[in-house]
Amino acid sequence: MNLLKQTNLTNKQFEKINQLWNQEYPINLTNRFPLLLNDCKVFSHYLFENENNEVIAWAVDFEKDNETRFSIIVDSNYKGKGLGKLLINQIKDENVNFYGWVIDHNEDLKENGEVYQSPIAFYLKQGFTIVPDCRLDTEMIKAVKIAWTNK
Repeated sequence: MNLLKQTNLTNKQFEKINQLWNQEYPINLTNRFPLLLNDCKVFSHYLFENENNEVIAWAVDFEKDNETRFSIIVDSNYKGKGLGKLLINQIKDENVNFYGWVIDHNEDLKENGEVYQSPIAFYLKQGFTIVPDCRLDTEMIKAVKIAWTNK
């Protein structure tokens, strides 16, 4: 399985990532994937595909509000295989610092009725820090901002 890097997604890749987004993130975020990159001009997509050329893990880094941000999704059928860490490491290799928003609680449900498990421990293990006094607390999402800096 090779890590692919590209600036544009094919229609098939976009559809699969949108499907993964709706499947893996809380129901409150359903159909929000197309909005993620609105108003972004500089971004890179990182993908892992299975033997059927279907996206099973995806990350993106992008410029927004004068900072580099990222987002990541790993298909639950492939979690625990190191794909998320490989994606994060690729973004680390290409950026001095970057930020993301991470749900830091286990109170939201996914589309299939399962509880969404916060990935905050994963990010802290990867060297991220929580940005003090910077959180989202809306009807749609409750999350903290995290940062990674090449020290």
